[in-house]
Amino acid sequence: MVKLKDPKNFDEQIKILKGRGLLINDEEYAKLILSNVNYYRFTAYLLTYRKEDDSYIEGTTFETISGIYGFDREFRNLLTGILGNIEISFRTYIAYTLALKYGTIGYLDRNNFMNSNFHNGFLLNLEKEKTNNSNKLFIKHHYDKYEGKLPIWVATEIMTFGMLSKLYSNMLPVDKTYIKNNLCRVNPTLVDTWLQSLTHIRNQCAHYGRLYNEIFPIVKIKKEYREHNLDNKKIFAYIVTMKHLISDPMVWDKFFINLQFLINEYRSYIKLELIGFPENWIEILSKKVK
Repeated sequence: MVKLKDPKNFDEQIKILKGRGLLINDEEYAKLILSNVNYYRFTAYLLTYRKEDDSYIEGTTFETISGIYGFDREFRNLLTGILGNIEISFRTYIAYTLALKYGTIGYLDRNNFMNSNFHNGFLLNLEKEKTNNSNKLFIKHHYDKYEGKLPIWVATEIMTFGMLSKLYSNMLPVDKTYIKNNLCRVNPTLVDTWLQSLTHIRNQCAHYGRLYNEIFPIVKIKKEYREHNLDNKKIFAYIVTMKHLISDPMVWDKFFINLQFLINEYRSYIKLELIGFPENWIEILSKKVK
């Protein structure tokens, strides 16, 4: 059996980092950080500074890595907010469209969707979510008064972002077109792939995963951005898609302003190319959505 590494206390962790060449000027500060941030999580931010022999590039400081970690934490919080706005909007778009077209529980009818197998899987997942949320008052109310049947506008409230994405993907083309013409003016084919892509980012943020220097699944980039040669595996390309899915321009403007403040605050610690930000990123995000 392969032997795993032995656990190390905070002093031993600091000794290992120093032994690999990381400059630590304030060990008490370093101990404070490591006592609040898992060593394994923290050292992931050192990957770009690590040499082939596992030592770190000369001059790399603990304060720099701590700064990168701080940026990533606040960046993740910022993205969580804008993703939440998109998620809530699509809960509304989908519920509104299906309710008006097929009635309160018409979403239960597989004939109202493209693929009956996908629809069956969706219904099974919905039942699981009903069970997972059975302690919530609005779910109890529908069990007590309506035999557990949920109107579509209630059902969407307990769906995960992934379920919501798959539900949209399985909607009939005419219903997706209705959403495009009346609620979200983005090509349904793009919305299909974007919602699936943003599910990855939503989950990464929800589980406090790293965004800095992280490679994500390829996200589709609109033709109008191809001249900028964006890295479609980095977070900036995902932010560009988010811009097109925000219906309230004030929400986007607030996010954009906060993003600029965040970048400026941590500019001395981070490398923009590691999150896919080109030099003209402000210009790109400032353009009006077509």
